Amino acid sequence: MTSTMMNNNKSSSTLPESMQRMITPHYEQIVNEIENIYHHPDIGLVTIARWLGLSIMAPNKKISILLIGNHSAGKSSLVNWYIEDNVQRTGVAIETQGISIITSGKRRESLMGPATMRLFPYLDPLGNIPGLLNYLTTEISSSKQKKFPIVSFIDTPGLVDGAMAYPFDVEQAILWLGNHVDLIFVLFDPIGQALCKRTLTLVEQLNKSNPEKMHYYLAKADEAGSDRDRHRVLMQIVQNLCRQPEISKTNFDMPTIYLPDLAKETRCTNQIHEVCSTIDHTVFSGVQKSLNTLHNDCKRLEECINERLVLHEKTQVKHRSWSIKLSIVQFISLLLVILSFILLLRRYLETSHLKIPIVFLDESSTSWQINSTLNSIDDFLFYPAYSLLLLIIFVNGLIFFIGRFIKNRQKDVLNAREKKMFIAFKHHLETNVGVKQKNLYESFLAEAID
Repeated sequence: MTSTMMNNNKSSSTLPESMQRMITPHYEQIVNEIENIYHHPDIGLVTIARWLGLSIMAPNKKISILLIGNHSAGKSSLVNWYIEDNVQRTGVAIETQGISIITSGKRRESLMGPATMRLFPYLDPLGNIPGLLNYLTTEISSSKQKKFPIVSFIDTPGLVDGAMAYPFDVEQAILWLGNHVDLIFVLFDPIGQALCKRTLTLVEQLNKSNPEKMHYYLAKADEAGSDRDRHRVLMQIVQNLCRQPEISKTNFDMPTIYLPDLAKETRCTNQIHEVCSTIDHTVFSGVQKSLNTLHNDCKRLEECINERLVLHEKTQVKHRSWSIKLSIVQFISLLLVILSFILLLRRYLETSHLKIPIVFLDESSTSWQINSTLNSIDDFLFYPAYSLLLLIIFVNGLIFFIGRFIKNRQKDVLNAREKKMFIAFKHHLETNVGVKQKNLYESFLAEAID
C-alpha cells in the first residue's frame, strides 16, 4: 500500500495542465478568508445578521464526498490513496461497520460520535437514527496531498445482501447524507459483489433525488481478469443498473480504476485520474459557490441595514410631526386648565368672606383690570357652576397627560447606540468586506485563467 501511495505523483501527472495549476493552498486561502469574514466575533456576517434578526450560514469550507458500494469495493483504499495516509482499515473482511468521516486537520486524531456532531453541526439529524451515534467517527489526518485540505470523505459500511444485520439503519443514513454532500462516488467490485441488490436499490434512490452528484466507478479493475472479462463485468453491471427505472433515464459513465502499483504489471487502463479531476472540478465549483454566497449575503445584509435606517428616518419624521401636534393640543389643554382654575378661584373668593369690594377698586388698578377681564371671560364662556369648571379642569388635565403619555410611548426604530452600530456595519460591508470580496474574486479568476 505504501509503495502505491508514493507513486501518486506519477498518476496525478496525467491531469490536465489547467488542473495542475489549481494548487490547493491558494483555494484553501480563499475559503479560509471567507470563513473569517463570516465568523469574525465582532463584525462577522453572522454577528451582523444576528443583530438584524436574520439567519445566515457560512458556506461550507470543504466539499464532502460520500463513498458507497458493496462489501470490499475498495472505498477505504481509495481514501487512503487519495490522501496518502493509512487512516482507514482495509481488507477482505468488513472493516468499516459505521460511518467514518475523513477530514484534514493539524495532526492525526480520532473523534467519536458526540465530538463528530460538534465538529459537523449539520449532521445533527443523523442523531435521530437509533444506534448510529455509537458508530459515527471522524478520522483527522494531517495530510496536505492533492485537494484534501478542502475535501472531506464520508466512508460508509460495505453493502451486502442476505441476513447481514447492521447496528443502525444504513439505508436511511446514506439517503440522508446523499442529500447533503457535494459528490456521491459509487464503487462496484468486479469480483462477484457488484450486483448486490441492496446496493442497486440504494443507488436508484440516490439517483432519483441527486442525479447530478452521482459518479460510478468499477474499482479494482486490474483484478477483473482479461480485457474480455472486464468488459463482460461492465456490461453486467450496466445492464443491472439500467433495469432500475430511475437510473435508466440518465446517461452515465463508469471509468475503470485501481490503485497504481509499479510492482504489478497490468494492461488494464487505469482512469483513476478522473477521480481527481472530478474532485478538482467540484472544488473549483465549490469556491465559486462560496464567493457567490458571500456576495449575495453581503447584498442582503446591506439592503436590510438600509431598510432599517430609512425606516428609522421616516419614523423620526413622523414622530416629530406627531410631537408638534400633541404639543399644540397639550398647550391648549393646559391653557384651559389654568383659565378654568383662575375662574374657579375667583368664584370661590366672590362667595367667601374674602370677597373684595369692587367699588373700592380703582379703574386704573391692575386688580380692577384683571377682575374686569375675568368678568368678560366668565360672561363669554357662560360658566354656570362649580361642577362645569371642575369638569373642564379634569377633562383638559386628562388630555394633557394623555398627550404626554403618547409622546413618551413613541419609540424610534433604532436607539442612538443601534443607529451608530448599524452605520458602522454598513460602512464595514461597503468598504472592508466589499474590497475583500472583490480581491478574492480577482485572485480566484486569475488562478483559474492564467
